[in-house]
Amino acid sequence: MKENLDLIEQICGTKAPNEELIEIASDPNFVFTSDPSFTTLNLFDIDGNIINVNSWIECAHYVNGGWTSSYYSGIKSDLIFLLIVISYSIGYFLFKKRKILIKNDR
Repeated sequence: MKENLDLIEQICGTKAPNEELIEIASDPNFVFTSDPSFTTLNLFDIDGNIINVNSWIECAHYVNGGWTSSYYSGIKSDLIFLLIVISYSIGYFLFKKRKILIKNDR
């Protein structure tokens, strides 16, 4: 979790001096306690699921697990790839059509 501390602090805010960075892993018995001084954040996973986190350590746990504060973060790269493929396809067909038109003019 310490290797992701920059990303965690970017999304969750700065770690409080009294906050201990603990490794929760997938402990089914761990219960997050709500921190009244922490502003509730919405986090999203790659599938578009949403979770509300109510403490810095809960936020850090989910961000470390791949959750992010932006719904479009997982979709962005796929969308960019799709737009590039579509652009090249349109360009290819326009080039071929132009080439045929020039050939017919001769």
